[in-house]
Amino acid sequence: MKTHITKNAIVIFMVVVFSMVLLVSNISFSQNNNVSSSINSRWSNIKFAIYFTYPDIENLLSDSVQFEKTMEYFAPVKPERVYLEGNSEGKINIDLLRKLKYKFNSMGIEVYGAMVPVSPHGGPSNYTNPEDLAALKSRMESLAKVFDNIILDDWLFTTATDEKSVKQRGNQSWAYYRTKLLLEQSKKYIIDPAKKVNPNVKVIIKYPDWYEGHMHNGYDVFNETNLYDKMAVGIETRNPITQDQHIPIYSGYIFQKWFSSVNRSKWIGSWLDNYGMKGEDNKYVAQVWQAIFAKSPEIILWCAGQLYPSTGPSSDVYPFFRDMLSEFDRVAGLINGPSRGIPIYLPYGSTGEYNIFGYLGEAGIPLTPVAKFPSESDNAIFTLHSLQDPKLADEMLARLRNGHDVFMTWKLWEKLKNTDFKNVLSLVDYGGTVTSSDFRIRKGWDEFLVKADKPFTFSRIETTTWPYVRDVAVVKPDYDFGVLLDAKYLNGNVYVLNMPDDSNDLLNLPTEVLNMIRRAFNKELGVTLEGPGNVIMYMYGQKQYVVYNLSNKEADISLNFTKELPSTGWHEILNSYQLSVKRDSSFIKQGGPVFTNVSFNLPPNEIAIIQAP
Repeated sequence: MKTHITKNAIVIFMVVVFSMVLLVSNISFSQNNNVSSSINSRWSNIKFAIYFTYPDIENLLSDSVQFEKTMEYFAPVKPERVYLEGNSEGKINIDLLRKLKYKFNSMGIEVYGAMVPVSPHGGPSNYTNPEDLAALKSRMESLAKVFDNIILDDWLFTTATDEKSVKQRGNQSWAYYRTKLLLEQSKKYIIDPAKKVNPNVKVIIKYPDWYEGHMHNGYDVFNETNLYDKMAVGIETRNPITQDQHIPIYSGYIFQKWFSSVNRSKWIGSWLDNYGMKGEDNKYVAQVWQAIFAKSPEIILWCAGQLYPSTGPSSDVYPFFRDMLSEFDRVAGLINGPSRGIPIYLPYGSTGEYNIFGYLGEAGIPLTPVAKFPSESDNAIFTLHSLQDPKLADEMLARLRNGHDVFMTWKLWEKLKNTDFKNVLSLVDYGGTVTSSDFRIRKGWDEFLVKADKPFTFSRIETTTWPYVRDVAVVKPDYDFGVLLDAKYLNGNVYVLNMPDDSNDLLNLPTEVLNMIRRAFNKELGVTLEGPGNVIMYMYGQKQYVVYNLSNKEADISLNFTKELPSTGWHEILNSYQLSVKRDSSFIKQGGPVFTNVSFNLPPNEIAIIQAP
């Protein structure tokens, strides 16, 4: 009897011990996999990736305890991919990268390699310097042993002006010389060495967002996209006021649409960062919105170290971004239909009025950048960029003969003044500048004055009294000078926009002035956004209108349609903003259409999605 009791006690004791061990083991396993299970969940409509610089790898990933803390911090992002950067200042630690790749893969996260193609001495590489070229080759060979995909940070450019570079350039422009050099050396010292080590490797070029300086520094978007296996595009508008480049936020959207149009199948995603953005929550989030509105395949967060509290001086934007993640995914799922807008002719490799496409977009004109001449659209925008096309004047005149309108900048007209376009405008004189806060607006035979809150400076354009071409003019006591000129020519209309001397001032013009400028595109779009500047409209399909208020003020917005539409069935599907729908038939007697007006109030830094019936 005693032995029987002892055996039972032993069995019970073993069961209890085994259960406790199993429980402790499960608790430990659960704790170690909390991060993995959180990350393994996916967003329904968007995809995020996180870039780790080499210092990030050392500070945030190389230690197993810190690795867990890092990935727990980034778990809300639900990254589906990470980029691991090789060392740019010494030998690449292949063993560490392999270990981390295996670790991320076991968490269900895809891993790409990354290289910053800088000189071993710091700064951009010199593609005539054997030491710089050898370093690029060696780094790519090392990374190709670990990764099947390698992205290049945008330090691929070159600014070398040493004696050898100057001699080789000869009489060529820096743009021509550097783009040709970069294409040749990229293949020889970056792509080919990687593929020799790993025939399956895909090399990805990432373009910076400073397009106006691309070719001067060696970037050739068309030919390099065709050379490399894949491509990514920088948004990186950061804070347009304080950063060196002053890039309008809407330019980030244009870059995605423009660069990727070389070959959509090669576009892997959009790259954005928070460098120097301390306290700029809304401007950081604005970068994300540009990627979402462009329907980017992936949003790459550069970089982990900048977003992590102990290492990133501007990491304070992360909590607001994190809280917006569900909203990003929701909006991406609500956008329905292909994007559309006014074609703006921007041939690859062109330069012109600095980021004018960003300012026009933030003035409420939805744009579609095209690298091929737009011959069929009802209206199209032409800037100094368009002069990259040597047949531009003839093609624009053909548009007019075919009954299609032309909208150009004044600076472009000046370049075309020795072509047939000299006959479009009847000018008394032009040259110099004019400054005033008073504007005259003409609608048909009606005209009225608008006073701005501050004076604006424009190029001085003095036209004859007849024909009445000055839809918008800036007024002085002695005369009024053209801001928006509208002249019939052949079978179409030519619109000439005189941009303010400070391009950003376009966004500060009185609402009535901006409304008149937008009206030039009614025929093409069928709708005009009416409201202040710093409000963007994105159009999808035939029935969806996304409006984004970039300003810090509430905006009274109207979508004015040039046809009779149902007065019911309209919805703001994101925040349920109240809409007011009215019809205006007062122009019928003059042979005009019935207008349908959908108006609403949009809070600062907010988005509305208007769905038509």
